[in-house]
Amino acid sequence: MPDIIDTHCHLTMSHYDPDRADVIKRCLDSGVSRLITIGTDIDDSKRAIELAEKHDFIFAGIGIHPHDVKDIKNPEETYELLKSLASGNKVVAIGETGLDYHYMHSPKDIQQEHFRMHIEVARTLDLPLLIHSREAKEDTLNILSDTLT
Repeated sequence: MPDIIDTHCHLTMSHYDPDRADVIKRCLDSGVSRLITIGTDIDDSKRAIELAEKHDFIFAGIGIHPHDVKDIKNPEETYELLKSLASGNKVVAIGETGLDYHYMHSPKDIQQEHFRMHIEVARTLDLPLLIHSREAKEDTLNILSDTLT
């Protein structure tokens, strides 16, 4: 059987608190050989790294979800911290990042600014991006085209 990798899970979400170990065991028992748990803000990214450090088959993606970028008060400090968090060998990607225009929890211009900042972190660290794009295909592709060429 080929390796099965769950490339996008949120094992640090609070609704897993009662049975997180069982969820992880069920993944392994079902043939999933690796998991990438995704941070959605700085604190969640730290939790993702902590969980990954406890298991050799779990890795972390770290970033700030587009819904939450409006809450960032000091972008330079936040993205320097993100770079610092990514220095360990358990961080395999930057994200969850991107654009989400469905609920508009953060204004478009703020989402776009932070998406570009995530891209710059990923480029600096030579890590892949985990992109969230909802009802924002054209802007997502334009930003990727602008920043990656």
